[in-house]
Amino acid sequence: MLSKLPQRNAGNCNSLLWKVQDRRMRSLVFCFVLISALVGLWGFSDIPVAIPVSRESAELIVPDVLAQPKQPVLLSARLVKTRLFMQIGLGGEPVEFLVDGTSIGQTMTGGDGWARKEFIPKKKGVLELTVRLAHGKRVKAQSGTAIIGSVKRTRPIVFVELEATMAHVETPTFGPFDLSGFGQTQRSFPQPMPGAAEALTAVSKRAALLYLLVGKTSQSSDVHEWLAEHAFPSGPVFMLQPGTRALVSKIESWKDDGWTHIKAGISHNVDSVEEYVDQELQAVMVLDEDAEEDVPEGAIVVSEWKEIATLKALRFK
Repeated sequence: MLSKLPQRNAGNCNSLLWKVQDRRMRSLVFCFVLISALVGLWGFSDIPVAIPVSRESAELIVPDVLAQPKQPVLLSARLVKTRLFMQIGLGGEPVEFLVDGTSIGQTMTGGDGWARKEFIPKKKGVLELTVRLAHGKRVKAQSGTAIIGSVKRTRPIVFVELEATMAHVETPTFGPFDLSGFGQTQRSFPQPMPGAAEALTAVSKRAALLYLLVGKTSQSSDVHEWLAEHAFPSGPVFMLQPGTRALVSKIESWKDDGWTHIKAGISHNVDSVEEYVDQELQAVMVLDEDAEEDVPEGAIVVSEWKEIATLKALRFK
């Protein structure tokens, strides 16, 4: 009896030691799994983790187009990004062209960011052009919109300088400093002159209207919103570069393209009116009665926009 007691105690000790070792092993396994999980979450594991990549913001600039029915015209758009106040073209991106909501196909932007697509208007009138990224993997950009003015070459054309339709706003100053841009957005425009929309609506029944404004092509969509908001007749908007020859160059390029029925120009700027006269166009100058401007010889002067609606010079045959 006494000889079996030590053997029983030894068996109990071995069992107890095995249980302790088993618990330690389980603890080690648990710690290993926990540490591996934490390491994976911290990004140090060899398992690949999907990380969303942010796309670079860009802008689609779409200029308006003057076209004629049943004749091909080249539509264009430019994809750009702005860096250090400079626009840089983005090439190799697919863009899609839509006219009145219907796709007319896709093309790629070139190294300068420009994409072009040929289109044949089936009818006359104002068509809406939309250009959007087909699948921008590297960049993102909102759709750009513009207008296609489909006009017969025999229809008279009248230039309308938009500044002449806008109410004059005194430029705020502080000493020698110009504060006109303080507290205002780049996309804000003054209120229209009284009677301007009604007068141009009457003229648009006899001629095609082309709106002109000194500025950037990227502002065209904002100008269209302003025209629609104030019930102006719709028409393509063409941006001019600052300078006295910009208007003449534009008129000459249109004439070279076959638009020989350009008949008149409406402005409140003396230099522009002189250029219309030099180009043998009918020049209409909107001028306040108390203004002291030297009116170019051959120009018609009106003090109110409502007078333009009944001008015999704008009643084309």
